[in-house]
This record gives sequence, C-alpha cells and structure tokens, in this order.
Amino acid sequence: MTKTSLSNVSILCVDNYIDSLELLKLSLELQGAQVYAAISAEEALRIFATNRIDILVSDLALPQTDGIALLKAVRKHSPPIPAVALTGISDAAVREKATAAGFDRYLVKPVDEDKLIKVISDLVAKNRKLSA
Repeated sequence: MTKTSLSNVSILCVDNYIDSLELLKLSLELQGAQVYAAISAEEALRIFATNRIDILVSDLALPQTDGIALLKAVRKHSPPIPAVALTGISDAAVREKATAAGFDRYLVKPVDEDKLIKVISDLVAKNRKLSA
C-alpha cells in the first residue's frame, strides 16, 4: 500500500470499461480521494459542470468523443486542471498527440497503483501551488 494520501483530492475518472473504472475508483477512494466516475466524455462533462474537480484521469479510447476531445472541452470551461491519460495504447504517435493536446502525463495500462497515485498527488500539488 502506498504512503501517499489523496485526501482532499477530487478526481474525475473516465473509462468506458466499467470493470476498469470501478477498480480505479475503488483504488483511489482507498487513498482518501473523492472520485467521480464516468463511462463517456458526455457523462464526464456533466459531472465536471457540477462538481469541483482537481484532476482528470481519462482513457483516450472512448465512445463518440475521445479523451483528447474531452480534455479540450474541460480546458475551455474552467481554470486549467491537470490531466492524466490512462490508456491501453502504447503507440508513440498517440502519446505525442495526447501530450500535444494537453495531457500532463501519459500512462499505459496496466499501471502500477503506487505510480498512478504518486503522479496524481504530484500534479495536484503542483497545480495548487501555481493557483495560490
């Protein structure tokens, strides 16, 4: 179990595979995070519009609207929040496209839980310092 705590961190997780999404949600909640889960970009945008979100963790391959389009929509309607692409796609061109679109980190599934928690914690802490 990791020593990094995610208490007082609000995370929006997006993945169209419900089992992966539920496992991710549970894992992050066990570290103290408030986790909102969405199975589509459309659902994620509805959640984002009505809740304070500190970080977006999204798969890239989503139905209808992909993770890159989701990030662009999120960044249009809010102060910038950090974003992590958590995806099964390990292609370098896709990684470059995601990074160019604004994802702060690109992690390939399956990702080590401690690594993901550390990435989230570090990005949120950095963003909070910049916003202060």
